Amino acid sequence: MNSEELYAELRKFFPNTLDLMRHLSVSACWEYQIMENSTDNDSIKLHYFLYKKDDNSLEMTKEKLDLKPDLILYFTEKAILKLIEGNPTADEYYTRYREIMDNPQPEIELDNKVNKPRLKLWQLGYKKWQKDFKF
Repeated sequence: MNSEELYAELRKFFPNTLDLMRHLSVSACWEYQIMENSTDNDSIKLHYFLYKKDDNSLEMTKEKLDLKPDLILYFTEKAILKLIEGNPTADEYYTRYREIMDNPQPEIELDNKVNKPRLKLWQLGYKKWQKDFKF
């Protein structure tokens, strides 16, 4: 699938699943880098941001934001599509995320990088988020 088709598919899920960022403060921001086959040294196929616009909505954009992302998330195309298959709840999405993280397969990989100090993340609600989603 080309990058525009992939972005359109992901837009059906991410900004419409508010619970992905439950407990997090407004302006919580994640940066996504989607690679074709491997998260290791593969060129980026799609790059976008997901942020909590207000208490009732998430926003997804390819535009560079003034916000510094809290997390940088790396996925292969097959991994991100597997995560959103069937439009899961946030709880199911994170269960799948942990499963892929613990058991990567060829072309189904993910990784992440914390991009802010722990205290700042706790202030943004990540402590509750982490406990709720078992990270």
